[in-house]
Amino acid sequence: MNSYLLNRSQGSIIPSSFHAAQCARLIRCLAPAPGIRFTSAPQPSTADDASRTDGLEAQDAVYDEVWAHKAGVNLSSLDGSKITPVHTFSLHSTPYSHSLSSHPSSHLLIGVGTSDKSVRLLDLRSGLSTHSLPGHAGAVLSVQWAPHNPHLIASASKDNRALIFDIRRGGHNSTIASLDMDDAVGVLPPATAPPTIHPRKPFTHQSRAHNGAVTGIRWTPRGDYLITAGQDSRLRVWDATTGANTLMHFGPRIRNSASLHLAERAPLVLPEHQTPFFFWPNYSDPDDRGEIFLFSLRNEEGALVTPLKVPGIPSRERMRAIGKPSALSAARVNALAWRGEGGSGEGMEMFSGHGDGTIRCWVSRTEEDVDEVEGEREEREVEERKRKRDVLEEVYRGLMEPGVRFT
Repeated sequence: MNSYLLNRSQGSIIPSSFHAAQCARLIRCLAPAPGIRFTSAPQPSTADDASRTDGLEAQDAVYDEVWAHKAGVNLSSLDGSKITPVHTFSLHSTPYSHSLSSHPSSHLLIGVGTSDKSVRLLDLRSGLSTHSLPGHAGAVLSVQWAPHNPHLIASASKDNRALIFDIRRGGHNSTIASLDMDDAVGVLPPATAPPTIHPRKPFTHQSRAHNGAVTGIRWTPRGDYLITAGQDSRLRVWDATTGANTLMHFGPRIRNSASLHLAERAPLVLPEHQTPFFFWPNYSDPDDRGEIFLFSLRNEEGALVTPLKVPGIPSRERMRAIGKPSALSAARVNALAWRGEGGSGEGMEMFSGHGDGTIRCWVSRTEEDVDEVEGEREEREVEERKRKRDVLEEVYRGLMEPGVRFT
């Protein structure tokens, strides 16, 4: 970083390069935030309170179920300290994921992946479900609008397929492309390709993106690539222009095992100005370790930058003794959210939601930050020792003053 500061002071690098380097440095320094943890665990039932005698038993209490809203999709508005539902959409099916378009010319539509094998489009202006996008043969687990085109939405399904829809079309004609893991050429072969290579059709019913349910799909910020995650423990990167599999390999440590609870499991792609990074919440039902991997897409190589370890993970024997399923383990990362510069401009912040009902915060901790924290801790320890010495000295003087008699 000192070399970047020197080059920037001399004007040999542009501000955007310096900004990208600083962002990459802060992202690599993410670590659990000390003393910051959110929990919304409900109170234990009154019938069990009388039998709780210590903190350990209270921690293992069986909590009552508390639901934020009934089944369906709710739209809420923020009005001071009150949050009230504006629209309630009755889908008559289970919603697994939803997406709002970030394009400035978007149609104010919410794309929802549902259990009825279709993508439902909900209109925020009318409060109605406009139409469905069929094409899948299983539950749709993940959806996301294209960042560069307000008419395109990508979906991932339990049927091992990943599809791209054009909402301007109707019925089965809305499916314009499918991703095939065996296709490394795409619909537009490169100019240097030999004449024996023939491009495939953009959409085929036989194409499969993974050898298992596709649990997540995400666009890169510019819309030039798609990233999918499957229950075959693979992450794949696709050229959005041609639909070709880039064959990017992320190593043998990727885990995304099948679970009894269907849910979206997708990578968290960072914004464009913060270099091509994405986070993957590793999950293995038989052996949860609470890992979040940071990968880089630079130079079209899936390099592992750093693994993040969730602190305070109980052993599986402990979870078995408590009687809690693995879905309620702190090692299970259900969602990731990015806050960018954390509102202060001094570092990056990320939040992770876990199966035990907690939200953990991750912040950038550089060597300077660690030294500052260590210095503050040493100062507090010195002040505490000084306070204890002052108290003991005051007690000693009180005992040794004249006029004090011992009987």
